[in-house]
Amino acid sequence: MIKCSTQGAVQVFAIEGPLLTETAERLLSAVEECPRVGRPQWVVDLAEVPLIDSTGCEALLDTRDAATKVGGAVHLAGLNPLCNDILSATGVGRYFPKFEAVKQAVGHFSR
Repeated sequence: MIKCSTQGAVQVFAIEGPLLTETAERLLSAVEECPRVGRPQWVVDLAEVPLIDSTGCEALLDTRDAATKVGGAVHLAGLNPLCNDILSATGVGRYFPKFEAVKQAVGHFSR
């Protein structure tokens, strides 16, 4: 499940459950449906994600590509140690600023 919310000018995509094929598709759909005014500032909240597979990694990169293509950015928040290890081992993690909590990730956009 993906819950979308807005905190100021930042849109937060909170994922619940493993980031596998079905959830990855939902994330990309949520990103596509997201209104784009100016440069996208997106946070993907992974606090409730116990596992990320290769399709999930690809969806995160596709999300980043959608934002950066129009001058925006994506931050990741709430990674557990396993998901952090997966993103590090695959090299996907180097493409994202990572934060312990959504509040920190959202606040970083205001700098």
